[in-house]
Amino acid sequence: MRTRVVIVAIAAVLGLALQACAVPTDSPKIQQKLKLVSAGHTGCLPDENVITNVVMSLNGDGQWNATCKGKTYLCTTVGTATAAQPYSCAIAVP
Repeated sequence: MRTRVVIVAIAAVLGLALQACAVPTDSPKIQQKLKLVSAGHTGCLPDENVITNVVMSLNGDGQWNATCKGKTYLCTTVGTATAAQPYSCAIAVP
């Protein structure tokens, strides 16, 4: 029983630590960049894309939804060692 309590306590501390390192995905600068990179895949102008469900990691990997003209796209990126990052979007499966 004591081992379980210790494991739960460690998991709680790790969870709080990871939240403290979260990327601030609601910043206007990040939202604008996601709108811009999504535009090439959605066929909509950047300001027509509504960005939601953003999940980004510290290494640059991430996913988000871009919605435009009634269609929702699942977009992803993968962090790389170079400055260029690959982005892709596809129609999201309902």
